Amino acid sequence: MNIFFISLGCDKNLVDSEVMLGLLAEKGYTLTNDETKADVIVVNTCSFIHDAKQESINTLLEMAEYKKSGTLKVLVATGCLAQRYKQEIIDEIQEVDAVVGTTGYGDICDVIEEVLQGQKIVDLHDINELPAVKTRRVLTTGGYSSYLKIAEGCDKHCSYCIIPKIRGDYRSVPMEQVIADATYLAGQGVKEINIVAQETTMYGKDLYGHKAFPQLLHRLCQIEGIEWFRILYCYPEEI
Repeated sequence: MNIFFISLGCDKNLVDSEVMLGLLAEKGYTLTNDETKADVIVVNTCSFIHDAKQESINTLLEMAEYKKSGTLKVLVATGCLAQRYKQEIIDEIQEVDAVVGTTGYGDICDVIEEVLQGQKIVDLHDINELPAVKTRRVLTTGGYSSYLKIAEGCDKHCSYCIIPKIRGDYRSVPMEQVIADATYLAGQGVKEINIVAQETTMYGKDLYGHKAFPQLLHRLCQIEGIEWFRILYCYPEEI
């Protein structure tokens, strides 16, 4: 079956999209860049600000039209909008067959199969779960540069920010898992790695009892083939 994938929002969301693409490719789905020929369309949504929510809703409505004019059988909403407005999406966009929350992306293949069997699916895990999905990401950033996500969520609970409510508390990805992901990226020819989390400078405090970002950087720099690291989303008060 042909799958068309749309990833909206931030680069952390893009990493989740690449993981889902890897799972779908392993399952034998064919990835297509032509939405008119897609049997399945997955929209990984954003819900950070008003414009992002509107873009996500408009994209879902636009893709829903291919149930009439194309070959579309399954429309899935994943990511932040799906987590935050799960019931509204199911109730108001009838063409959406499944919503998958921010920690449920490892279930994407099972969700699609269940929809094909005639079910409507709401797949929401514990928001503070840390998915440990073993797959080879399908890189979408052109090969030379890629993103490396080292943590999920945030503990800050700033008044202007919805992230803790849709992405959960801060959870560091275990260091060995981060190193394995970076080593895989290097093996794919990636020369520039952009290190991302909601707050990179807090890395490791929840797992190791101290801020372990310096140690992680030292280990990452030992991986052969990578020439450049960019560290994004540092907060000065944590340094």
